[in-house]
Amino acid sequence: MEMQNRFKEQFGKGFAIISIIVSAIMILQWKSYEERALREAKLNKPDSSYNYQQPSSEIIAKIDMLEKLAIAEREKIKVMIEHDNSPLTKTYPMIMDATSSFDPDVGDEIQYVWKQISGELVEIKPNPFSGKVSFEAEAGEYAFELTVSDDYGSKTTVTRTVVIEPEPNKAPVIDMKVRQGSELN
Repeated sequence: MEMQNRFKEQFGKGFAIISIIVSAIMILQWKSYEERALREAKLNKPDSSYNYQQPSSEIIAKIDMLEKLAIAEREKIKVMIEHDNSPLTKTYPMIMDATSSFDPDVGDEIQYVWKQISGELVEIKPNPFSGKVSFEAEAGEYAFELTVSDDYGSKTTVTRTVVIEPEPNKAPVIDMKVRQGSELN
């Protein structure tokens, strides 16, 4: 029993010494890595002599205009008339639904007013004061303005553009064979 205890004690001391040595080696390796990383960072440091120039006001104005155009383009709702095998149908039904609109002041009633602001004139059904309306139109671009107001006169207005693409129609494919002979035979 006493021998086992001595063995455990010596093994424990030996294990502790080995752990200390391994830890010391790992610390030295970490320090070496850290020094290398700092040296590389100093070598890859950007040139501080570079003089950054602010873009001109003209360029800033052009960028601003392009951003506004991109936002307006992304806000367009685009649909394509489905090919229905009838050249007589040239219109497409659309629904605009704002019934999820709300007033954060609990209890305030809201009213809707739809107004077409561009495109071939269409009839807004059932009426321009409904939360959900529809219209039927030919291919083209149509812009609508929706104003939602509350009992106190506060209101919010948004504009949405609906683009109806023409019905797709591919040209017929010709498959013709030429051979010697006569159709009389």
